[in-house]
Amino acid sequence: MGTRRKHAADDAGDIESTEASRPSFTRRHRIALIAFVSLVSILIASGFGFALLLNHTLSNVKRVPVTLNEAKRPEPATNKALNILMLGADAGSARNPGGNSILDDAASSNWPTGKYRSDATMLVHISADRKKAYVVSVPRDSYVKVHDSTGEPRQDTKINAALSLYGPSGAISTVENLTDLRIDHLAMVDWDGFESITNALGGVEVTVPGRGTSNLKGKEALDYVRERHNLPNGDFDRVKRQQNFLRSILSKLVDRGTLTNPIKLTKTLDSVTKNLAVDDDWSSSGMRSLAIAMRNIRPGNVTFMTIPTKGTANDPIAGSIVVVDKGKSAELFKALRDDDVDGFLTANPDTQLGNAQSVS
Repeated sequence: MGTRRKHAADDAGDIESTEASRPSFTRRHRIALIAFVSLVSILIASGFGFALLLNHTLSNVKRVPVTLNEAKRPEPATNKALNILMLGADAGSARNPGGNSILDDAASSNWPTGKYRSDATMLVHISADRKKAYVVSVPRDSYVKVHDSTGEPRQDTKINAALSLYGPSGAISTVENLTDLRIDHLAMVDWDGFESITNALGGVEVTVPGRGTSNLKGKEALDYVRERHNLPNGDFDRVKRQQNFLRSILSKLVDRGTLTNPIKLTKTLDSVTKNLAVDDDWSSSGMRSLAIAMRNIRPGNVTFMTIPTKGTANDPIAGSIVVVDKGKSAELFKALRDDDVDGFLTANPDTQLGNAQSVS
């Protein structure tokens, strides 16, 4: 994302609301899945040579104007590794029935402060050799210093306030200041597309200990990823379920039953691209080039992780928060900058998602 003239961000009051007024979990978390499905679907399709189909579906993707103060950003990576920030948020329809979707508002130059909450923040690191990808989840309640679109520090609060208060540019600025990593591209998604994507894929298989393996789609898939109260570690186990589901989606995407079925493949790509927006510097040709470079990537080359944390706490203003382990996280962010994440994982295996049978 290049240098542009910066726009002032409007400050807003506390965006935290009561549980009764917050959007449902279904609305808030299905978008985490769509983001990754969207990106990987595009990469896989191009990797297998579906150029004409890809050219058609990429025209569905919306573009998000990004305005950042270049002087306050981390330097671009010198090793050709890429960092993509994926954001998902509720559609805001509960507070604005019949109004714009998040993609409509993101594509405009008038961000509606306080309308959306970013409840899914994922950093996708693609290695310099394009042979591996690392998906790093940042819990929505992670307590951080939020920055505005100009790179100025604002309040200490939950990371999901960055998008709500300061728009896509503020979210990028906040993550860049948290990680000291240059964000090369942004991907945003609309929650409305989740059911159409899982249905287009014909469902996704997951294994639940004690229950066996099931093929989930639509509401069943949502029930799996939204479960929290009956899980031993609550929200942390829920993040693992989300990542486990994404891993299963990857397997389904590279399955020959999907790739060799023109109708299923077309429906899948059409569903994901209609619910995807990227930064306006990420051209269709750029996405195709990345796709070709990643044509051999497979589920075994994608690692799911969560930033190191020290559990939860209560803040007098923000309420329940996730305490980031700053020391361990700094090691992870350095490993991402050095493009040596495997070395970090060897020393910190607990940050990595276990196998399917280990997920509650």
